[in-house]
Amino acid sequence: MSGISLFVLCTALAVFTGNQQPSPGAQPSAHDSSQSQPVAQPAPSQDQTGANSRIQDSIDDLMSSDPVLSGSDVEVAVDDHNVTLTGSVESHVQHQRVLQLVAPYARWRNIVDKLKLE
Repeated sequence: MSGISLFVLCTALAVFTGNQQPSPGAQPSAHDSSQSQPVAQPAPSQDQTGANSRIQDSIDDLMSSDPVLSGSDVEVAVDDHNVTLTGSVESHVQHQRVLQLVAPYARWRNIVDKLKLE
């Protein structure tokens, strides 16, 4: 009895989660998403350029409004793969603060630290 119950449960689960494989000779239905026409999307470079610009602006705003970074000269360059930090800071505290402010962007870009301590 438990073998049949397990089979019925597994079959029902497969049906409800959509994990059924079509039979070898089956024709796709009219609403099959794999047969739909591709939708025109913006080129990835346009998306990346916009994302790079937003990241750049956000980091620039963070740096310019942070009182700890007063007197520092930090330049930020963002490309499709990296956030590059160049320039100089006056103390180890400022250096750590810059890294702390850009840390959230490490999810999407590599942080390249080229800062110099004056």
